[in-house]
Amino acid sequence: MSAPPNVVVVSGHMVDAPGREMPRFPQSEVGRVTRDIRDVLAQWDVGPETTLVTSGARGADIVAAEEARARGARLRLVLALEPDVFEERSVAIAGTDWAARFRALLPQAEVEVVGGSDDDVFARTNQRIIELAQELTPRPHAIIVWNGEEGDGPGGTSDFVRRLEHIAGDDRVEVIDPTPRPEGRQPAGAA
Repeated sequence: MSAPPNVVVVSGHMVDAPGREMPRFPQSEVGRVTRDIRDVLAQWDVGPETTLVTSGARGADIVAAEEARARGARLRLVLALEPDVFEERSVAIAGTDWAARFRALLPQAEVEVVGGSDDDVFARTNQRIIELAQELTPRPHAIIVWNGEEGDGPGGTSDFVRRLEHIAGDDRVEVIDPTPRPEGRQPAGAA
């Protein structure tokens, strides 16, 4: 077995807000995506030697951060906005526990805020996550929770993937599709 990765970066779609016309990452898929992330972290033997770097939004970021912390990994959260504003814009959904989960992660992490008032702050956050990972290791591992399509605005998962392509190889990147699967349908490559 190879050594655990020094760094794992995570990016992915946020869990859909209520009323999203085309489901991309519905709340109903969180359990499956969590199991998939847990399996990848176990396969890579992530533990105390690993630092997980992510943004902290509801969905992929929070799930991966929780699962990595459960394995003893260090956590770096790079937030686009101050925690209260970020929570309101990218975490909280009424009737869910995403905000509480985000708040529980903050004291367990080294937190950096990119800041700014423009929409490009999310793209700059993606860039900062990549830069931070590269400061720790030239070729980080990556978990991407993504349907393979363009996002809803600047700085989404597709932007992150474009930035990541320059530093990671296929053997270090795991893509998990969070879209709903019809009953009995297996993901591509599954036995």
